[in-house]
Amino acid sequence: MDRELSRQQEIERLIRSGDQARSFLSSEVRSFKAKLDVPARVRSSLKDNPTGWLIGSAASGLAASLFLRRKPEKPVREKSSHPLGFLALILTLVRPLAKVWLTDQVKSYLADGAIRFASGRAQTSRNHSDRSFQ
Repeated sequence: MDRELSRQQEIERLIRSGDQARSFLSSEVRSFKAKLDVPARVRSSLKDNPTGWLIGSAASGLAASLFLRRKPEKPVREKSSHPLGFLALILTLVRPLAKVWLTDQVKSYLADGAIRFASGRAQTSRNHSDRSFQ
């Protein structure tokens, strides 16, 4: 009997120990998740100390603009490209006119072809109708 009682007490002690370990581990997991949640930490820090963030961002922007400034380059004098610019201007102006002219040419060609096709069909049908009565 004494043996069963001590065995029961050992089981209860192990259960309590497991419960304590589980609660300790769950609290550690929560704190670890909170440490890894960077956006939430930044949000809370912004709410707690907005002035510090404003001054820090202004200082870092000023430092970056001072340290990362490029030296002004000497302007390179390019050769005059007036003839090429003039040619590009002429082509820009002529292109819409060329589109209109080409469209009119295609329309007239298609219209003439349709008229020739229709007149050819009419002559063919007349020739066939003349032969059928003979």
